[in-house]
Amino acid sequence: MMRLPFLFTALLFFFLGCAPTQQVRNIRYTGYAVGANRQVDSSYVKMLSFYADSVNKTMGEYLVENEADLLKETPNSPLGNFLADAYLWAAKTKIDPRAEMAFMNHGGVRIFRIPKGPVKRGTIYEVMPFDNQLCIVEVKGQILKEYLNRIAQEGGGGGQAGVNMRLENKQAVDISINGEPLDLNRTYFMVNSDYQLDGGGGFNAFKKLKQNRSTYLQRDAIIDYCKWLNSGSKKIYKESQNRIVK
Repeated sequence: MMRLPFLFTALLFFFLGCAPTQQVRNIRYTGYAVGANRQVDSSYVKMLSFYADSVNKTMGEYLVENEADLLKETPNSPLGNFLADAYLWAAKTKIDPRAEMAFMNHGGVRIFRIPKGPVKRGTIYEVMPFDNQLCIVEVKGQILKEYLNRIAQEGGGGGQAGVNMRLENKQAVDISINGEPLDLNRTYFMVNSDYQLDGGGGFNAFKKLKQNRSTYLQRDAIIDYCKWLNSGSKKIYKESQNRIVK
């Protein structure tokens, strides 16, 4: 009786081994165009209209006026810098006033432009659809330099607030933090996402550092920042000076 499981397993492998190998030799597809003449199911339209009206009303909420187009560019990204400004303001206001700089990774910016004119809640959901959280990490200047070098190797393009630098031979040089030269031995309070702190993008040095992880979503931080600007009759202004230059 003890040999039955072994016998069953042996027979299974035998039959699987004898089965002919199937290989994909050709792939075909058919495209179906969706045009204006398609039939509409009125019952579904009626069912969804209640939810659509509610969503459209929420996403259509006016937040603030934008002075000029904000583009996702490299090496300096006005759109990314705006997001980093929002994170730094939110972190200093609601998490830790010691926050000194903030970053937005290039790949996390999901649209290429916030156009000039009124900015609505739906636009912020488009630019930041993820539920990533705002975090603060205490980072030595030497590790910060390594992080900035990685940004330089990727060609820049992400957003940063409180940091200026120049790219040379895929390295970050002439780095300043709030107008002061980078001190490799000093500990800085950096604002970033939980995604980046967990090694997103391949930089793993933040994992073992002291962190303050909030439940404050990056998307909510952007929305709150826009509302704060509007409450003071301010607009989103495109900065004239680049934070990253080649």
